[in-house]
Amino acid sequence: MGIYKKKGSKYYMMTKCINGIKYFQSTGTNYKTEAQAVYERWASELRQQADNGGIVKNKEIKPAAETDVYFSELAERYIDWVKGRQKSYNVKKYIVKILAGRFKNMRLTCFNYDVLESVQTNYIQKDFKPAYINKIITILKHMFTKALDWELIDEEILKKVRKVKLLKGEIKRLRYLSDEEAERLVFNCEPYLKPIVLTALNTGMRRGEIFGLTWDRVDLKNRIILLDKTKNGERREVPINDNLYEILNSIVRRLDVPYVFFNPKTLKPYDNLKRSFATALSKSHILDFRFHDLRHTFASQLIMKGVDLVTVKELLGHKDIKMTLRYSHLSHAHIKNAVNVLNKKSYLFLTSKEDRKLSKP
Repeated sequence: MGIYKKKGSKYYMMTKCINGIKYFQSTGTNYKTEAQAVYERWASELRQQADNGGIVKNKEIKPAAETDVYFSELAERYIDWVKGRQKSYNVKKYIVKILAGRFKNMRLTCFNYDVLESVQTNYIQKDFKPAYINKIITILKHMFTKALDWELIDEEILKKVRKVKLLKGEIKRLRYLSDEEAERLVFNCEPYLKPIVLTALNTGMRRGEIFGLTWDRVDLKNRIILLDKTKNGERREVPINDNLYEILNSIVRRLDVPYVFFNPKTLKPYDNLKRSFATALSKSHILDFRFHDLRHTFASQLIMKGVDLVTVKELLGHKDIKMTLRYSHLSHAHIKNAVNVLNKKSYLFLTSKEDRKLSKP
């Protein structure tokens, strides 16, 4: 809907872009549902007048150049939109808040290539990593994409913003455990932590998916975990292998608690196991490792054991195969190493003396 509300404003405003000209008008109400109804009628009438070649006679309607839609208003609306829709709400809220402080008095129509490039330059000079800078630019671009959807800007503004390219040289971190490291880690986990770590190693599920897992999503009969709330918003089925089947069967269930893994003191799911996980890592002498790297370990081990990338993509729930391609080098390296098993076959090589005895063809 092309409705929005300015800070300090009594009523919702509505906006509509037709034939490259943008118009706005007050809805005359501070109730959102009523404002939406008013907008639909107004937009329909406006479109009919434009199609018939008539001139909009309503004096309150003004061209886009006279509107005062500031970045702070877009920021507020964008955060409201992200909440409940995307898992990255807290990260985006933090970054958008910083951007709002920088551009709060700037109109959306003033944004262009130079403005976004100056943001990149500023963070580069402060020695921020390319990954962080790219995240900021990506969020900015998405904000203006939504601004066009909400009819706060026209396509020309969005085209200018989209011209800015992301920085190259972003290093994709990929840390995974060897079989021996994984064994040590599991051995040194506290009893309540061990089934959580084993679930991650056997499914590749994200931390939030594991912590929020409920028994009604676990089908032990058909050996499937059904995930409704995933990072990309799509449902995913996770197979239960023999190892995980034994783990889940060994957990004592409580009828009054729906969660598979929960804190017995609060009867609520775990939200932070950093300290106990760090202790297990320390005892196992494992460095530079995070809980999310258990997911990398799951994928890496599959690839190195010959599972194809498309299957791993489906198991991880990646929306794009590009995300899974980060593991492709493991497949190539493993294939190259596979031929080394022939080194022990004596009939496949000759000593230098024997080689000299061979007659030339």
